Amino acid sequence: MQNRLLGIHMIVQNEEQHLPRCLDSLKQAGSEWFITDTGSSDRTADIARTYGATVLHARWEDDFAKARNISLPLATTEWILCLDADEYVIEGLEQLMSFLPNVHKSITRLRITIENQYGEGTEDKILSHPVRLFRAQHGYQYTGRIHEQLFRQNMDDQSSGVTLNKPPKKMSIHSDSPEICAAGNLADVDVGADTDTDVKVEPLAPLRLGHDGYLATVIAKGDKAKRNLHLIERELADHPADPFHLYNLGVTRCQLGDLGQAAEAFSESLKRAVWPAPYRPTLVRDLAKVLVELERYEEAHLLLSAETQRYPAYADLHLIYGEVLEQQGLQERAYRAYARASTCGSGPNDHGRSGGGEAVNKAFYVTEAGSCSYRAYTSMARLAQKRGFGQEAVRLYELALEQLSAYRPAWIGLADALQQQGHSDDSIAGQLMHLANRLHQIRGTDHADQMNRPHPTLEKETEIVPIHMLYALANCGAYKQALLLLGGEASHIHVPVGDQLHWMLCAGQVTDAWNLAQSSWGEADREEHKQISFPSVITSGVEDDADMSLQSDERSDWALACWASGRRLTSSFLAKVSPLERGMWKVADRLLFEYKPGTLSAGSSRPPVPAASDRQLLQWSEPVQMIARQLVARAIQSGQLVIAQQLHERLACIMSDPERTETAIRRNYAGLLHRHGYTMIAAEMLIQCMTEGELDAEGLFCLGETLYSKGHLEQALSLLEQALEQKPDFCEARVGAAICYLQMALGLIRQERNRSSEVRVLANQQLALEQQLRTAEGIPWRTVYHAKERRNHHAGTSASETAESGRADLSVHDRQG
Repeated sequence: MQNRLLGIHMIVQNEEQHLPRCLDSLKQAGSEWFITDTGSSDRTADIARTYGATVLHARWEDDFAKARNISLPLATTEWILCLDADEYVIEGLEQLMSFLPNVHKSITRLRITIENQYGEGTEDKILSHPVRLFRAQHGYQYTGRIHEQLFRQNMDDQSSGVTLNKPPKKMSIHSDSPEICAAGNLADVDVGADTDTDVKVEPLAPLRLGHDGYLATVIAKGDKAKRNLHLIERELADHPADPFHLYNLGVTRCQLGDLGQAAEAFSESLKRAVWPAPYRPTLVRDLAKVLVELERYEEAHLLLSAETQRYPAYADLHLIYGEVLEQQGLQERAYRAYARASTCGSGPNDHGRSGGGEAVNKAFYVTEAGSCSYRAYTSMARLAQKRGFGQEAVRLYELALEQLSAYRPAWIGLADALQQQGHSDDSIAGQLMHLANRLHQIRGTDHADQMNRPHPTLEKETEIVPIHMLYALANCGAYKQALLLLGGEASHIHVPVGDQLHWMLCAGQVTDAWNLAQSSWGEADREEHKQISFPSVITSGVEDDADMSLQSDERSDWALACWASGRRLTSSFLAKVSPLERGMWKVADRLLFEYKPGTLSAGSSRPPVPAASDRQLLQWSEPVQMIARQLVARAIQSGQLVIAQQLHERLACIMSDPERTETAIRRNYAGLLHRHGYTMIAAEMLIQCMTEGELDAEGLFCLGETLYSKGHLEQALSLLEQALEQKPDFCEARVGAAICYLQMALGLIRQERNRSSEVRVLANQQLALEQQLRTAEGIPWRTVYHAKERRNHHAGTSASETAESGRADLSVHDRQG
């Protein structure tokens, strides 16, 4: 006999890929299914019928509410669950069937939990709690062409219901027409809102759905954002300046990448939205995220300083506020904001993994997973590490991993913090392994305490912890230890060939790297070890069957493995690259093995002019030249400095303006070295450029930054001021110069106080300057180096040899005046 407790109602169009997963996850309910097809041209309707669904056909009229309302009068069940084809049950369906009969008759609507996945990581999700369950035959209908809202026809004022209800979506936003969107690195989500005039908070049912319709890979295949924009503009034409539609306009602008217009729409919506509007907290969150993305930190600060007081339990607002404060140099206040986020309490159905405190947030905020737990702890740890509190950083990273053991940023941060404290690579590997084992034991205990079946997210989390541990080791530069674990205790873990190849290159295992690349990507039926010489630089000679499944970095690493092991590029390699860039690879190979342009460190001030036969290379397109520049950067990143310098110099001679000097080429290469942490090598090259009278603002800044890190304040200040003379809007140089002044002033006051410690005015001035210095030092102005780059700081002062001293005495080269 058919279950009359719960009915499933859906609207679909061309969902043959998603529908089976959705319906399979609902089989246990044995429900009545109504599926309204609005014009599918694929097998959607046939698939629905195979599951026993009643398929209703309707013409699409640019109105989601109208389509949803078609099936509602046909319901014979007590409850209706509305969902979309790209949603599916994660857990709680069995509990829901036991829960619904016990719901008090006065309760006619229920919320559920939706995990809106916006990325590939376990943590890449936005949690929302829309009203999707409601009693049938109680007068409920939907209204609104898009982001349709539920209202009660015989009780609600239909003319005013639209404005106060239904949450929209956006960067990490939400909206009740289950959608998520991406803007930059932001994700949009969807939350439910209702329009009952009492604006009461509905109970939360145990059902938990997953939604992945707005993954970047999915959203790129469709044009939902353009469709949504059309419908929202029609709504705004009918309801001008309606704050809810303005909010959704902002969300759609984010999806389309128009962040400036999104900020305008959000700001206008916020001016008009009444305080009790259910979508208002998310509107604040989304506006703040857009302002941060646009680097409008002062506006974000003003917004959040007020709104965090209005929504004190909204963890996401505190996290964004902490980011804003950190960008403004207010590190102590930023830390307190992150800490405040960690105290906001667990979200509904979060399985006790989101921190302590209240079990259910009454407001049902749309929130990024982990905002009140592992994300907050990781932000606190990163800031503690930045301020020099290494042990506290380690403790906080571990606390984050206790909340979500698969949270890669915390693993990476922990390894970085341990390396910064001076732990050996073996020690770092041992501590990470010990922590992974401890977390596995904790998770095992947690699973045993749960019902007989672990939460699927926790199962996945346990499986991928070793992967994150390996990547944390590689990310902190402990490549050998990562490879040793991969060949031993972690041999069951799958690490992509491209990543293994890069780790081998960075570890100096170039022969192993070449063998791995050739055996994995080369073709066995070709002469595998044949070394090819290319007399012509034209892109002909290889069939156009390029396998572009290899990423750009993978192709670069394969080539570097060939060159570092003394081999020429093979035909199997060239078969894997597109015709567009094949000529570049041939030329790079020829330049390393055949072309001898002269030595840039001696002789004339200009590089040699390319031979007539090479002048056709000047016709390289900008994309191809970009690939060549990325190849040089990848060589530096892999530690292949000899190859990097030769490629940079020789490619520059071909690609550059003929008037470009050797000094300019050297200066640009020094900038690349500086960004990758080779500060001493870069400094020596920049000093040589400065003695030749050719150092641009960026070069002056890099050299000034290095001198500052060595404590040479006056010389650093001189260079930073020269950088500002050349580039007055150079913000980082301006902050650095201000800090030098503050440091020097503090030094003078301390000297004077040592001679006359009784002078109270000096003590007050010292306190004021120290506070100003803390704020200034908190402003991001210096190049950010992590463990991999820090290891390179004291590398040799020449690309071809390691200086015996390990460092240069920069002070003797300081420019005066």
